Amino acid sequence: MSTHFSADERGVILPCPACGTANRIAYAKAAQQGRCGSCKADLPHISVPVEIDSPASFAALVSGSTLPVVIDFWAPWCGPCQMMAPEFAKAAALAAGTAILVKVNTDEQQDIARQFRIQGIPAFALIKSGKLVSQTSGFQPAERLLAWARQG
Repeated sequence: MSTHFSADERGVILPCPACGTANRIAYAKAAQQGRCGSCKADLPHISVPVEIDSPASFAALVSGSTLPVVIDFWAPWCGPCQMMAPEFAKAAALAAGTAILVKVNTDEQQDIARQFRIQGIPAFALIKSGKLVSQTSGFQPAERLLAWARQG
C-alpha cells in the first residue's frame, strides 16, 4: 500500500484495494464509507497521510473537511521529521475515519508554513471546522499525537 495519498481541490485520491482504480473522495464525505466507481467495492477510510502539493488543495481540504485535520509540517532534510514519519503514518492508520492526517513539505509549500508561523519542524497543527484549534511541535509518538488532537 502507498505511504501517502494525494489530494487536489476536490478531494483525496485513493486507489481501490480490489481493482486499483483511482477514486476521489470529497473532503466533506471523508467520514463516510465510499465505493469504487469502477468495481463498486467498499473503499477504505483514509488511513495514510495525505500529501498536500498546492495551496489550493490545502485550502479546499481545511475548509471542506467534516473531520478534524492534523497537519505535519516537515522537510526531507530534517532528521527528526524523518524519525516522525512512521509515527505519523501509524497515527493516520489509527485515526482512519475520525481524522485526516496530512503532510506539508515546508520547502515546497512555504506559503502554507508561513500562514501557520512555522519556525521549527516537525510541527503540527490541528484544524476543526476550518479553524486552527491548536499547534505543537517536536517528535510525538502516534498515541500522544492523537491524544493531543482529541483534546483540541
